[in-house]
Amino acid sequence: MQPMRCAICGIEIDSPDKAILEDWVPYVMEGEEEQEGPFCAPCAEVLFELNEDGEFVLKKEYRGKVIFLDGEFEYMDEDDYDLAGIVLEYCDN
Repeated sequence: MQPMRCAICGIEIDSPDKAILEDWVPYVMEGEEEQEGPFCAPCAEVLFELNEDGEFVLKKEYRGKVIFLDGEFEYMDEDDYDLAGIVLEYCDN
């Protein structure tokens, strides 16, 4: 597998599976625009917040100030990652 790097700080991680386990974020909303990641957990913790829909959004004070590197999820083949351990949950409040 090819290493991935954070689309903000550029730190690398060995694999998508490891990124999932370490709470990397696949995308973030900047206003109405979606920015492709991945984004490492430290960057996400500082720069993102969850909106009422449970999506990660860039905090207002950082909008227009963050330069995003090219995302790497969109270029990956399906065979490059294993989603067997992911559980998706739907909650109707």
